[in-house]
Amino acid sequence: MKKNADFLIKTLPGLVVPGSASVSCRYRNLVSLAKIYGITDPKYVGPEEDGIVACHAWANAYTVKALYKLVLNTKLIQDGKERQVLIDVGKLLHAGNIYDWDGCVDVKNGDRLTGKAKWGDFWLVEDSMTLFGYLHLDVRNQNDELVCNVSPRIAIRPGGY
Repeated sequence: MKKNADFLIKTLPGLVVPGSASVSCRYRNLVSLAKIYGITDPKYVGPEEDGIVACHAWANAYTVKALYKLVLNTKLIQDGKERQVLIDVGKLLHAGNIYDWDGCVDVKNGDRLTGKAKWGDFWLVEDSMTLFGYLHLDVRNQNDELVCNVSPRIAIRPGGY
């Protein structure tokens, strides 16, 4: 297990994740999520014809989907054999996000968002043998406009890497 952790800590940072993850933004979903958080501002929950925008909490809708899809896309060569980053997907935990909205446009009804990622730093907490790391996810709309830069933190429990 320690050998696998050391391999991932050395190999993953800076590696581009193959593929992308997409999500469509629909009016009722944008409004429903805003209401869950108690948001009443018509900018986020007004009538569809008013052209509402997504609240920032909407970023969770695409971040978690992208996280799981993209983590599963990464394959590596270790000791001459191909392997996935995760040996057991059931050991993967979403451990938080860091959002950067600088230079981003609002998400609107009808947008199609696509996220592409690269791996960030990884480290091992040896007491629990839990491997932590980051993805750096660039999310753009159908016009190639940046809507969010997000860095999901992942934790992989022992047996998962």
